[in-house]
Amino acid sequence: MTSPMTLPAALAAACYATSLALMAWLHLRFPAHDLWRDPVSDYGAVSASRPWFQANGVVGGVGGLLLAWALAQAGLPDWIVGCLAASVLARGLVAVFPTDLEGAPRTRAGRLHLLCAVASFALVYTVIDNATPLLAAALGGGWATALGALRWVCAAGLTALVACLVLRPLRGGFGLAERVFLIGVPLWFLCASLALALR
Repeated sequence: MTSPMTLPAALAAACYATSLALMAWLHLRFPAHDLWRDPVSDYGAVSASRPWFQANGVVGGVGGLLLAWALAQAGLPDWIVGCLAASVLARGLVAVFPTDLEGAPRTRAGRLHLLCAVASFALVYTVIDNATPLLAAALGGGWATALGALRWVCAAGLTALVACLVLRPLRGGFGLAERVFLIGVPLWFLCASLALALR
């Protein structure tokens, strides 16, 4: 039976598992987007896929708040917990402001979407980069190995994503780089949630 101390982590794990399933469903149900080039946010700009994209945002946001609670219970620094909570707000705004589709005129909503996405990515990576050694030291064993490996996946995805934004010849690979990051992040959060729930 789950104790009150591990309940937030267990619920967070359920949220992140659901979020990953919704991400997979978006790609399988709406295959028109180019996985190499198109950002994941395009699913939120098209009416047919928007409800699923927004549902993923809600589930991931709830998972983020629950995991922030679990990290606070585990004794991680308040600033890490705060970064995770702030990332939930930024992610929520990403869902509110639709992105500008490729070739469409630039809009205020699209610029706000990009700003919130950058903030969200920076905040979640800050959490992952700084929480990994703390959780690895506390949990040890296979959890430490898994969290460390996923940290590197997230770092590689974010580095590639930034490179694709900055270097014009690489822009055709932006979608793939973003997907590596956006799959690595919930996998890390799922792993951390499960580790805290099962400790």
